[in-house]
Amino acid sequence: MKASENEKFTVSVKTGNFKNGHIAVQQAETTDGQPYYICEVDGKEVQLRHEGKWEQIWGDLNAEQIDELGSVINKHLHL
Repeated sequence: MKASENEKFTVSVKTGNFKNGHIAVQQAETTDGQPYYICEVDGKEVQLRHEGKWEQIWGDLNAEQIDELGSVINKHLHL
């Protein structure tokens, strides 16, 4: 399944790296058409994109959290 712009979904993380295990995600696109993901993590906005690996473009997650959240987004999108 390929997500479309503005699609909203919720993913679940099962480790203690996040206070709330349910994270709201919305896909958006940059002006040049590249997808990125706006996530609400523990009440704060985080933005991630995938370019070979998951990268944070806004927010305050550590590398382990970025990888974990990216992995569950991949699973949701069946990538």
